[in-house]
Amino acid sequence: MTAKERALWRWVNVNDLDGFLHQVYLYYVGKGIWAIGLERTLNLLTIGWVTGFSTFLIGCIDYPRLWHSHHLSEVVIPQCTSRLSGFTLLVFIAFVGFYALRVVRFGMGIRRLWEMHEFYTELLEVPESDIQTIPWHAIVSRLSALRATHPSALASRAGAHAGIPVERLDAHDVANRIMREENYLIALFNKDLLDISLPVPRFLQGPVGRLLGKGARKKRFGKSMLTQTLEWNLGFCLLGFLFGRDGQVRRAFLTERNKKELVEALKRRFLLMGLINAVFAPFIVCYLLMYSFFRYFEEYHKNPSSIGSRQFTPLARWKFREFNELPHHFQQRLAQAHPLADQYINHYPKAKTVLLSRFIAFLAGSFAAVLILFSLIDPDAFLHFEITPGRTVLFYIGIFGTILAVARGMLPDENRVVDPELLMREIIEHTHYMPAEWKDKLHSTEVHVAFGKLFQMKVILFLQEIFSVLITPFVLWYTLPKCAGPVVDFFREFTIHVDGLGYVCSFAVFDFKRHGDPNFGAPVQVQEDRWKSAEGKMEKSFMTFAAVSPTTSSHR
Repeated sequence: MTAKERALWRWVNVNDLDGFLHQVYLYYVGKGIWAIGLERTLNLLTIGWVTGFSTFLIGCIDYPRLWHSHHLSEVVIPQCTSRLSGFTLLVFIAFVGFYALRVVRFGMGIRRLWEMHEFYTELLEVPESDIQTIPWHAIVSRLSALRATHPSALASRAGAHAGIPVERLDAHDVANRIMREENYLIALFNKDLLDISLPVPRFLQGPVGRLLGKGARKKRFGKSMLTQTLEWNLGFCLLGFLFGRDGQVRRAFLTERNKKELVEALKRRFLLMGLINAVFAPFIVCYLLMYSFFRYFEEYHKNPSSIGSRQFTPLARWKFREFNELPHHFQQRLAQAHPLADQYINHYPKAKTVLLSRFIAFLAGSFAAVLILFSLIDPDAFLHFEITPGRTVLFYIGIFGTILAVARGMLPDENRVVDPELLMREIIEHTHYMPAEWKDKLHSTEVHVAFGKLFQMKVILFLQEIFSVLITPFVLWYTLPKCAGPVVDFFREFTIHVDGLGYVCSFAVFDFKRHGDPNFGAPVQVQEDRWKSAEGKMEKSFMTFAAVSPTTSSHR
């Protein structure tokens, strides 16, 4: 068989269309076989390097001899792996096992990657040289044309799972299939059905409340502290429970008589994952600390002011994400909003902070200038003159230089005039996010503080990620089980069947008759607010999807 015949045979015999389209999309955003292969290879090398180098630093260096030796061979412990402590050896074995699994997955993925390469080049007629520049809607158009000439693939898929003929495969259907699972998470965050906070112990409620400026008592914390660790657990517990092995919504969720059984099963799932997270927490923390040190140290060493750089939090990303919005389209929106958000946060009027930063920069600059001048006069003092015991001029130049860079990074450009309200309106144009409580307050400190929680400093997000590894088991044990009932109700009430698609989140089909909100342009009036998406999420999603999909045809 020729490459084209093999690709056509695989297309005609697709058994899981959702999974196949997901692989088609991942190949597209991965920019082709060579970019994906290189990325996976470098990921393997990164994991191997972090594991091996960390083990070497922890168990293979005789640190007491380090300060009195002049050669590496004098401080390296021979056959050090056999002398590792029990916990260190356990961590090392765990990472080696994890690495072995990644290598096996890498090997198994090579064949599938090549098959997708043949599908693109032979059937979609997209050469490797064009994969980085062709727009996604062009890929969808070619998929639709392929369906028209070889419909047996989709008919086979429909007969196996839905029992109906497939009539279409346009941009709306492709997006619904690729994002069948993610659309539910977007809806859950939009409806605020997931509580990820934890109760503050009674004896700490007063001090924590005063520290955070929340009044006399602070009863819960962590409401906005969604991290990648917790995000992964939510996806596994909720989506892994809602969807069966065939990638379709389990029929048990569609009838109310199964509610009690499903709620109890979901609670048990949360509790089990909490236990697993507690067992693996030490390993995850060790890996995160070592990986982050190797990755970010050089960046912060060369550019200390970057320690204050910011990015949108995981919670903000789920709040901003819209139904059927593919990741690369969403990333484009965030990329457009990011520089505006930086300007808004950094140039918001903050007279007291500016005064303090300017004073700290003056002090640090004075010390650094004197030390540098001293080094120019006496070059030997640069390395040998100790200002404090064991701390030379070089050490303190580095310290004061870092303080100076951070302080200067907090100073706004004096020649730039910024209107906070105007900037926030421009940000909203890209994020499509403006809670009702922000109305007529875009100039206020209240909005600035609220937005700052969605656009956090990277160093804060990193500390939250480490802290989250430790508290995620408690969130899974104590908080999320209370959400099981409303979540199961949501899955039942907001799941509908669409011919040719199967069961999907009802918000994702843009059903204005059922969920429309006239306050955001919907042509109908829904009686109960519970059926509407919050802040016009569905209406905004429809407009965004229509803008990025020239051939959109929604099925409402």
